[in-house]
Amino acid sequence: MIYKSAILGCGPRAEIHMQAYEGVDEIRLSALCDMNRGRLDACGARYGILSRYESLEEMLDRERPDILHIVTPPAIREEPMLLAAQAGVRGIIVEKPIALDPAQAGAIRYIAERTGLKIAVNTQRRYFSTCRLLKQVLDEGLIGDIQWVRAVTKGNILSMGPHMVDLLLFFLGDISPAGVWATASGMNGHDYGHPAPADMLIRYIFPGGITAYCEDAAGAVGTIGEDDFWQHLEFDFWGSRGRAWWRQNSDWGYHAEGTAVPVVKPTSWAESDVPGQREFTRAMAAWLDGDAVHLNNLDTALQGFEAIMGAFLSAYTGHVVDLSAMVPEDIVKKLEERLER
Repeated sequence: MIYKSAILGCGPRAEIHMQAYEGVDEIRLSALCDMNRGRLDACGARYGILSRYESLEEMLDRERPDILHIVTPPAIREEPMLLAAQAGVRGIIVEKPIALDPAQAGAIRYIAERTGLKIAVNTQRRYFSTCRLLKQVLDEGLIGDIQWVRAVTKGNILSMGPHMVDLLLFFLGDISPAGVWATASGMNGHDYGHPAPADMLIRYIFPGGITAYCEDAAGAVGTIGEDDFWQHLEFDFWGSRGRAWWRQNSDWGYHAEGTAVPVVKPTSWAESDVPGQREFTRAMAAWLDGDAVHLNNLDTALQGFEAIMGAFLSAYTGHVVDLSAMVPEDIVKKLEERLER
């Protein structure tokens, strides 16, 4: 079956969503929607999309897509999802973060349960070939039992942070952390819709005793020699029989016990971005076919989001938080007020 899709939002990130359709035979991109007519027409002309709308409701009514991409600021989530479900859309591809606070996350979970929408959140690095190869190394136990992880990024915890936490969970087999301790300073992100602490240091404790230290701060020691702020995303894993690592725009590899030299392979953002987005998009068709659940499905995304909100609660209280605890719906506001004092 060939599915029909449409995109809401024609900003810079949407262009990668559009480019990813080259080579995807299972889905046909048919329409675009944006309130900014100039941006809408520019994108439509660039990618040969003739059906262009300034109204989401009109686009859904006329086009009847099976899949809707929501490439909008994170405050715009619930309404387009509800409108899409009412119009018969079956799958949603939505940009991260999935939500800005626990209340919004709960509302989105409710929408999915009530309507049956299949929602995939665009933390697309699970579909990067280098990430999947590293996961295979970890799963095969080539460095033994993982004991300690360091993860680093820049950009606040609701901008690049969802990618960092999502990959952390992916590499560890999607087990949820049992507890978290965190500290935070400053607030930023209001200008582009990601209000969150400017800097965070987070320690997650996983079942089995794995400890992960996550840094998300402008001053964090990230990828050496990397000038692009957004390219600072890296992981180091220490196991009982070696170590492994992944850097977004540098290299990945591992050094196992008993080997003279490490295995080192290159990583390239330019070579991974569109192909990773393509496989992410193609996986939505497979999910709708019933062949395989999308790796970035809503349940997995909310698992990562809840881990981040748990870190907010720890930074607010100053204590270790058991991640089975209920996080207040207004925790972002509470933490912001505390950091501003």
